Amino acid sequence: MKASELNGNFFTMPNMANETMSRKDLQELLIDTGGKILTCGRLRTITSKHLGAGIYRVTLEPLK
Repeated sequence: MKASELNGNFFTMPNMANETMSRKDLQELLIDTGGKILTCGRLRTITSKHLGAGIYRVTLEPLK
């Protein structure tokens, strides 16, 4: 999955945005972006939480 394929909320409302995806899509996203993404003029870190059965919830956190 490319960063441009993410839900539009990641670019307009990054504090509230989340998306569920497979492990393969998450791996592709992290490789494509290096684990960081620029939204609303700020660099943010892509974070994920394993939900089970190879499914992950992806969110953004401010860069620390």
